[in-house]
Amino acid sequence: MKKAKLHVRLIYMLPALVLFIGMVVAPVCMSLYNSFFDWNGINDKIFIGLSNFKEIIHDEVVKNALINTLKMTFVSTCLQLPIGMLIALVVSSKKVKGKKFFQSIYFLPVILSASIVGILWTQIYDPNQGLFNVFLGKIGMENLQHAWLGEPGTALGAVMIVMLWFYVGNYVLIYYSSLQSIPSDIIEYAELDGVLPIVRFFKIQLPLIWPTIQLTTMLVIVNSLRYFDLVYIMTKGGPNHSTDVLATVIVQEAFDSMRMGYGSAISMFLFLLGTVFILIVNKLMKKESIY
Repeated sequence: MKKAKLHVRLIYMLPALVLFIGMVVAPVCMSLYNSFFDWNGINDKIFIGLSNFKEIIHDEVVKNALINTLKMTFVSTCLQLPIGMLIALVVSSKKVKGKKFFQSIYFLPVILSASIVGILWTQIYDPNQGLFNVFLGKIGMENLQHAWLGEPGTALGAVMIVMLWFYVGNYVLIYYSSLQSIPSDIIEYAELDGVLPIVRFFKIQLPLIWPTIQLTTMLVIVNSLRYFDLVYIMTKGGPNHSTDVLATVIVQEAFDSMRMGYGSAISMFLFLLGTVFILIVNKLMKKESIY
């Protein structure tokens, strides 16, 4: 079978390439360009060199948002992936009945929009009539009641719980599909040999789905770094910047404060941070697929 010539391949790639350049490459380049200017989005741009990037270093709000972003990334990676894998293993077990029902239940939050989820959980966390505080009151634990989204000490943790509930279904579905792709003969032979389920997972299943593990690790890191919608809907970065992440600071600086140049500089910092994380993950998790 003859290989397609280069120009033929380029013709077929052209629509996707144009979209990629227009939707990804061009905005990144424009953001990088704007980061060297003092610009409010309306008046003439004033070139200031690296001043915006120098300001980032000394900006306490950005530092706080960076810490919160890293916390969310760490918690999401350490909880969403293991919980997603555990649920996928349970659902994929032959002993579990009603698999389709459980798959639908776990994936249901994912198909909801972030705005609906944000409003729903804001009502659940309501300090007066919210389901969470009402439940604590019913079981005699009034001392644990809080204004969950209104106190700096609890707001970030409350948002993280919503993130976990909202996104874990993605990884359940991915891991379930990957586990189902393993040849059934391999699992049956292991069962006949009396291999314990935990040993079977770490010695057989995990190595076979390693590329999927690597993919989901990159996905959860990228998604965690760009968390915005739920945070903005539930707290808008408050109270007192306690739930600010880099994405919310970018919006606040670029659109609320009309500092497009500084907002662009922070977005480039976030882009660089994500790139570094992905390179590190690829380096640490690089492993040949078994089949």
